[in-house]
Amino acid sequence: MILCEQRFDWVPSIDGAIPPGAVEGGRTSDGEPLYIGRVHHDGAITVGKVHSSHGVCYIPFDGKEMPHNVYEVLVLRS
Repeated sequence: MILCEQRFDWVPSIDGAIPPGAVEGGRTSDGEPLYIGRVHHDGAITVGKVHSSHGVCYIPFDGKEMPHNVYEVLVLRS
C-alpha cells in the first residue's frame, strides 16, 4: 500500500468503538487487533493504539501507557 495514493481520515470514537475501515496497527499476543488512534493530551495530539476490548486508546506518556476513552481512529476511506 502506498499511503500517498490513499485517503485517510481521523474519525472520533469512544469506549473501544472501532469505525468501519479502521487501520489495524498490530495485534496483541492473543491475536486481538490493535488499531491506530490518537488523543488530545496536555495540549498535543499523541498517536497511540486502540485496544477495543479495554475500551480505550493507550498513548505513551511519562514512561507509561496512559488510557483515554475518548479518541480518534485512523480510517481508510474508499
